[in-house]
Amino acid sequence: MPSIVPQLNPEQKHAAEAPISPLLIVAGAGTGKTRTLTTRIVHLIGCGIPPDKICAITFTNKAAQEMKERVARMHAGGKPGPYIGTFHALGARILRQECRVFGREPNFVIFDDHDSFDLVKKAVKAISPKDGADEKKRKEAPTLFAKKISEIKNLDGVPADPKVKIVFDAYEAALQRNNAFDFDDLIEKPVALFRKHPEILKKYQNRFDAILVDEYQDINPKQYDLIRLLAGGHGNLTVVGDDEQTIYTWRHADIRIFLGFEKDWPKAAVHFLEENYRSTGNIIRAASAVVHNNKFRTPKQLWTKQEDGGPITLYEAWGENDEAAWIARQLMELRSAPAFGAGASIAILYRTNAQSRAIEQALIRENIPYKIFGGLKFYERREVKDAVAALRYAANGKDELSRERLEKNLSKRKFAEFRGALIALANPKPADVIKAFLEVFGYFDYLENNFINADERQENIAELTAFASGFEDLPELLERLSLLQATDDENAETGERGAEAKNAVHLSTIHMAKGLEFDAVFIAGAAEGLLPHIRSIESDESLEEERRLMYVAMTRARKSLSISFYGLPSRFIAEIPEDCLRLVEADEKSVRY
Repeated sequence: MPSIVPQLNPEQKHAAEAPISPLLIVAGAGTGKTRTLTTRIVHLIGCGIPPDKICAITFTNKAAQEMKERVARMHAGGKPGPYIGTFHALGARILRQECRVFGREPNFVIFDDHDSFDLVKKAVKAISPKDGADEKKRKEAPTLFAKKISEIKNLDGVPADPKVKIVFDAYEAALQRNNAFDFDDLIEKPVALFRKHPEILKKYQNRFDAILVDEYQDINPKQYDLIRLLAGGHGNLTVVGDDEQTIYTWRHADIRIFLGFEKDWPKAAVHFLEENYRSTGNIIRAASAVVHNNKFRTPKQLWTKQEDGGPITLYEAWGENDEAAWIARQLMELRSAPAFGAGASIAILYRTNAQSRAIEQALIRENIPYKIFGGLKFYERREVKDAVAALRYAANGKDELSRERLEKNLSKRKFAEFRGALIALANPKPADVIKAFLEVFGYFDYLENNFINADERQENIAELTAFASGFEDLPELLERLSLLQATDDENAETGERGAEAKNAVHLSTIHMAKGLEFDAVFIAGAAEGLLPHIRSIESDESLEEERRLMYVAMTRARKSLSISFYGLPSRFIAEIPEDCLRLVEADEKSVRY
């Protein structure tokens, strides 16, 4: 066994050193799952499995690199180490060797989502009117067909709809002509290869004597097929994850795979990691109380030896601007508190990207440096810049940059119609300009036709529209936007590049924050329609995922957790024990604008 092994608690040690067999490690939030998994890798080496015959798979390059570094510190052997990488990296490695089966050469390229979507748009042209698609449906088709193609590849489906089959076949032929695979192919094609060629499957089963999978709750059916095929020869499969953190069903993650592990692997052992090392007692108790309302889960009970800490602050705001202003004030107070200080890590989490608009503006006003994690700042998003260009041109017909943006990104002909619509409006209000922009350019159809994440972009436009509707005067709105962006640029100089960069507040959606942790967390917009999202309240399964989102957001916090809302409070707030909460109500000092 290695000389450098981290100290484990009894549950972690039992899991890491469990006998070789199918093994499920149910690891609650902050319970040290990565430490346990990497220690198990070293334990397997100590049991005589050659390091290069061990395959550990995770979902992100960052997680894979962390696992490599931890294993390297614990295992100082001269032999090649274990294979540690992402699902897609493993699939790409297999296809480099076997790609000719699919008519590709080893120098194939991998198309990202944007490349793939461009190819789908070309493939849609394979549908002719005689195939039953009128012109309007053809314009809306690319987004729909891109989703259908992804579902087929991830869910082991077949193109049942004749039109989908035509587009699917044309898309696949185009990939082959380009000597390319898309990201879904990196999993789907190896699975198809193994199913059709048992001799090739046997070669890869012999290649690895142990398979380990991190973040098992995020697995989709095709990824599970790959794992089941690779581990099918020996059954030495270790998986670790937390079903309470299954929040990616829109990426085809299926919680039933996690919950069905013991059924699929009858000889499986199950170990639970329930001691949380991250959060205070109140945070753990509150988060657990919320998620225990889900029916589709593995029973577990998180606990911690840490102090209870302060109560969770609950703020009822007048609206999103008041909420954002309150969060900004709390940030400044928090950084002056002895328990935190200027170096504390702080995050503001929200359900949708559109919610960042009010928060960003409040932070800019208070000169608080911030960073958007995994996305663009609100006014840097393409669809927002298009709408602002329309507003600027409406206010100043000599603005060539705005005119050129609209003509280049959209249409010269449509721009001429837009200019005519503005003349007809005469002294329009900001909301009138945005309405004309959306209608004349058919902007929502444009988003549907050109972007996979059209829904998110439409939400950003809706947020800008709501903000602009608070202004009667167009120049006043544009001045506010210009000042905000100018101040933001100044903050970028001092915040992103200067000494304050490491202390910048972290802004992100809850989805993007999974796997991270912070000294203090603010959950913004915990209201019905936002969290849970309006599109998720009609289905019990979707509602349970929204509850898991709330749980993930709450368990990102180490010392301090604040939750705020406006309008109708989220049903999840009512599930938090009252003795864990401290209610703060908006007063006459609150900002209402």
